[in-house]
Amino acid sequence: MKNKILIIEDNADLLDNTTELLEIAGYEVITATNGKEGLELAHKNKPDLILCDIMMPVLDGYGVLRATENIPELAGTPFVFITAKSEKADFRKGMDLGADDYLTKPFNGTDLLRVVSARLTKNKRRRDYFENNITGLNELYNEAKNKKGVSMLSENRKVKKIRKKDMLFMEGDSPSFVYFIISGKIKLFKSNESGKEFIVEILKEGDFLGYLPLLENSKHKESAMAIDNAEVALIPSDEFFALLHSNQEIAITFIKMMSNNFSEAEEKLLQLAYDSARKRVAEAIIYVSKKYQENSSDELSFTLLRENISSLSGISPESVSRNLTDFREEGLIETNNGTITILNLKKLESMKN
Repeated sequence: MKNKILIIEDNADLLDNTTELLEIAGYEVITATNGKEGLELAHKNKPDLILCDIMMPVLDGYGVLRATENIPELAGTPFVFITAKSEKADFRKGMDLGADDYLTKPFNGTDLLRVVSARLTKNKRRRDYFENNITGLNELYNEAKNKKGVSMLSENRKVKKIRKKDMLFMEGDSPSFVYFIISGKIKLFKSNESGKEFIVEILKEGDFLGYLPLLENSKHKESAMAIDNAEVALIPSDEFFALLHSNQEIAITFIKMMSNNFSEAEEKLLQLAYDSARKRVAEAIIYVSKKYQENSSDELSFTLLRENISSLSGISPESVSRNLTDFREEGLIETNNGTITILNLKKLESMKN
C-alpha cells in the first residue's frame, strides 16, 4: 500500500513540482492551497505525512500543526514545514510546536525524498515499538529511558499473579498503578447499591487498565476481577507520568485508548437502552468470543458463567438462561457446565443488524 502524503502549499508551481516528484517516487499525494483546506483534507484522509508551508492565507502552518496535535487520529503524524524563512527563531518555533523536520525553499528532489523517506521510516519504527505485548511494553520503557534520561523505568517492575475471581482493585480505591495484562483475562465492572453487577469491559493479554483515574486524578470508577488466572505488570504512577511526559507517541497512544473507551461505552449505553434481551445476550456472547479468539470462526468454545453474561447484557440471569436455551434449540450454540460453544457465529452476528 502506498504511503499517503498531504502537501499544503499556496505556491502553485512549487505545489505542482513537489507533487510530481513524490508521485514519481511512488507516493499517493493529496494537495491543498491553504491551511484550512489542508486541515479538512487531513481529517478526511488521515495522511502518513504532512508537508506544510508556514506563510499561507486563511490558516498558517503553525495553526495547522497545532490543530493536528489536538485531533487524536492525526496527533503524531509526521509534520514537515516547507519555508523560505531561514531565521533561527522560525525554526525554533516550529520545533517547539512539535514539527519533525524542515525543508527550506528552494529545495531539490533529493532533499525532498530524503526527508520524506526518513520521517516515514522513523514513524513506522515508532509504531512498531508500541505493539500490545510485553515485548512492546519493555521497548516502550527503554525508548523513554534512552531518549529522555528517565532512569530506573524498567528495573524493579513487579509482576503480580492473581487467581480466578481475585480482585485487582475495587471501585472507590485510590489508583497507584497502571496495569499491563501479561496473561489471562480481567473484567471491569460496577455494582449498584443492591450489589447487582454490570460488566463495563473484559480485558485480555496486551491490554492496559487503571490509567484513566490517574489521568483524571480521581478514584477507580470500576472494580477489576480476574476471570481466569492472570499475570499483570505493575507500572507505578510516577513512572507512568514520566513516560507520558518523555515521549509524545506514548501520550498519543493513551489518548487514543481513552477515545476508544468512551466510544465503546456510548455504544454500550445505546444497546442497553434500545436492544431486546435476545439481541443483548447475542452481543454479549459475540463480545466475549472476540476476547478469546482474534480471527473469526463459526465454531469456538469458551467458558463464561451465566452471571457474567447477565452482567454484560444488563438483564437478569433467568432471562439469560431462557435466551441461551433458545439459541441452543436453534442450533446456534451448545452449552456444557458453563462452557459455551458457538456453532453459527454469522447467524448470531446477524441479530446485531
